[in-house]
Amino acid sequence: MAKDEILTLNEAAKFLNMSPETLVNLVSQNELKGIKVGNQWRFIKDDIELWKDTQDKPNVEKIALENVVSRFFSFMNSDFILKGLNAKHRFEVLAAMSQFAKVNSVCTKQSWLFDMLSKRERLISTGVGNGVAFLHPRIIHSDKINFSAVLLGISQDGIDFRSLDRSPVNLFFLLLLKTEQQHLFALSYLSQLFREDHLKQQIMKASDNKTILDLLKLQVD
Repeated sequence: MAKDEILTLNEAAKFLNMSPETLVNLVSQNELKGIKVGNQWRFIKDDIELWKDTQDKPNVEKIALENVVSRFFSFMNSDFILKGLNAKHRFEVLAAMSQFAKVNSVCTKQSWLFDMLSKRERLISTGVGNGVAFLHPRIIHSDKINFSAVLLGISQDGIDFRSLDRSPVNLFFLLLLKTEQQHLFALSYLSQLFREDHLKQQIMKASDNKTILDLLKLQVD
């Protein structure tokens, strides 16, 4: 019996006519099977072909991306956006976002969340550059949060957050997910969006939360 043909991430993505990032997101949703060998993804070609054959739309990339976007917005809605984040320094940001999470019933103890976020920031800043930060505890605490959520705080002035590129941060995404898989998926999704600065500028100019949500939807090129 012939061995199953193994594909790399780029080979599998090319076969499905989609970006490698979209393929990884599908794996994180258990839509597709993938195997992590060290830092490299590997895929069995038969599994890839079977998934492709089950899709009832001709544009596989489009349906895959629709699934990814739908998954992300199961964690986020317009109530989870704080346009007027009132803070002067990084620990005030953490306090404000912890309170915002409590107000939205994502967690019940603001003090616990603030403590976890502060410990994470003291290790290394979660400011990733281009005016964006992805706040989160060091480890998953599924018993401390009521449901998985992604919240966003927006500072028009920008705050020194000791980011990698040393630029002020305007957008603070707070990732509170109940599983490691959900966390990695949300982080991957947001990282794709904010590779460049233009989206941040559009979000800061947006007049309402619905417009911001629309801007956060990945688009097919």
